[in-house]
Amino acid sequence: MEKYREMLVQISGRGTARLLDDGDTVSAEVPVRELVETLKTKKETRAVVFDGIITQRILDIAAEMNMHSVVGTKMGTITKQPAGIEVWTRSDFGP
Repeated sequence: MEKYREMLVQISGRGTARLLDDGDTVSAEVPVRELVETLKTKKETRAVVFDGIITQRILDIAAEMNMHSVVGTKMGTITKQPAGIEVWTRSDFGP
């Protein structure tokens, strides 16, 4: 969790997303506007840390890909939280 907090701080204000593999190693860094399309091609992604709002669409894709963690700046309107995915926002990490 500390690693995710540090990554979120590093990319804060940059509009960037980091895709992580099984070992929590950064496998790609892309603009947030390209996150959804990139996730569709990066099937090995197991976690994502991004400077943006966590949406239902992102969570649905994460569930389809068997991701374990999604970290963003804040939570959007979520109607269905997928089981098995940890969701963290900036406020979860404290000041």
